[in-house]
Amino acid sequence: MCFGVHLIIMRILTGSYKGKQLKVSKNGIRPTRAIVRSAIFNILGERINDALVIDIFAGTGAMGIEALSRGARFCIFIEKNPATLLKNIKKLNLNDKIKVIKMDFRPGLKKMRGMQFDIVFVDPPYKTEYLYETLELLYFYQLLKENSIVVVEYSHFNPCPVIEGYEIIKEKKYGDTKISFLKLKRS
Repeated sequence: MCFGVHLIIMRILTGSYKGKQLKVSKNGIRPTRAIVRSAIFNILGERINDALVIDIFAGTGAMGIEALSRGARFCIFIEKNPATLLKNIKKLNLNDKIKVIKMDFRPGLKKMRGMQFDIVFVDPPYKTEYLYETLELLYFYQLLKENSIVVVEYSHFNPCPVIEGYEIIKEKKYGDTKISFLKLKRS
């Protein structure tokens, strides 16, 4: 018998990298579970095709890599400690479809000024103000198109902050995880 061992195996769910296994770090990364990833991408549907994606607080890169597998054109990952992410990118040979910003999300988003993304994944550490800050910076730096979708993942114990300029278009709960889909409010 083996006690105390918790093995996490992550695989890409569908698309061109379907079934490929991703490395998962043991130091504090909380990867998005397969059932939640599947639900998110089912809701996004065809929007993912040819999309320019940014995965903020990327961790393993599972969300951005899943987006690329399903037809996204390019993904920018922002991750302060990208060791696991870089291993997954190398394993799948994604170098021509990605850019990794190896820094805190604040200067990372500032660096993105002048770009606009179709789909944004935001999955900050729980029990921080990072979600609020990220939504503010996305708005301030004008990183969203009129029809962009921002997918935020957070603890259901902490409600999604309602930021001026955004509206929540859909919410789902999966155990302790809550997912909100936001878009810019029309003027």
